Amino acid sequence: YQRRVRGGFTGGVVSPLYSRTPFQRRMTWASNLDAMTNAHVSSSTPDRVRPRQALRELELAMERDSIVSTDIGNICSVANSYLKFSHVGPSMLAAMTYGNCGYSLPAVMGAKTAAPHRNCVSYSGDGAWGMQLNEIMTCIREEIPVTAVVFNNGQWGAEKKNQVLWFGDRYIGSQLKNPWSYAEIARSMAAEGITCTHLDQVGDALRTASQNQREGKTTVIEIMVTKELGDPFRRDAMKLPFRHLEKFHSTIQTEESESGQPTDL
Repeated sequence: YQRRVRGGFTGGVVSPLYSRTPFQRRMTWASNLDAMTNAHVSSSTPDRVRPRQALRELELAMERDSIVSTDIGNICSVANSYLKFSHVGPSMLAAMTYGNCGYSLPAVMGAKTAAPHRNCVSYSGDGAWGMQLNEIMTCIREEIPVTAVVFNNGQWGAEKKNQVLWFGDRYIGSQLKNPWSYAEIARSMAAEGITCTHLDQVGDALRTASQNQREGKTTVIEIMVTKELGDPFRRDAMKLPFRHLEKFHSTIQTEESESGQPTDL
C-alpha cells in the first residue's frame, strides 16, 4: 500500500493503518470518526445542529434495510461515513464522480418504485434541494412515499470549501439566502414536513418519517445545521492560485486556511 499525503503519495511507504488487521482498521476508523463527530467547533448560530452530529443521529435511527441516496455537496460527501446497511441487495445510491446536482430525490423515488417494501431515504443540502424539491409533487401524485432529508445551512458547501481553503474566504456565488422553510413548502405540496433545530429532534424525526412512509406518506425532514464544512471533494485537484496581474497581488495567499472553516461559521 502507499500512504496518501498532501500533493500525492509517498512511494513504497506502508501506512501504519494498513499494517493492521481488517478488524483493527475498522476499530481505528470508528474511533477517528467518533472524535470528528464529537469535536467542539464554535458557532455563533443558535438553534443549529452540527452536521456530523446530525448524521450520527440519522445513522442511529435509520432502519437497517433502508436504501439511501446521497446528493453532491459537502455534507453529503461526509454522510458516506455514517451509513451502515444490513440488506444483501443494493442499498446506497450516490452521484459519485458524475457530480449531478439534484440527484438524490429522483434516485430514491426510482428505488422505492423498484423496492416498495424497503425504507427509502434521500440526503441533500439546501443548494441541491432547490433543483429537485418540485419532485415532491410527483411523489404525491404518483403515490411514491419516500423520506427526504434536507441539510439547511444557507450555502453551497462544496464550492464554499474551495473558497475557504484556496481563495481567502472570498465567497462568490456560494451563499444562499433561504427566507423560507422547506418543511412548510413540503406541507404545501400535501407531504409531511418536519423541521429540526436541536440534535435531540433528529432521530425522532427520521423514525416518524419511516412510519409515515409505511403509511404511504412522503416526508421532508429539514435539519437546520451550522455552516461547518468537512473535507473538500478533491484536495489534489486544486492548489493556491498565483496572481500574475499586479492589481490582484493583494489576494495572493501563501498558505491554506488554518481553520479550514468559513469565517461566517
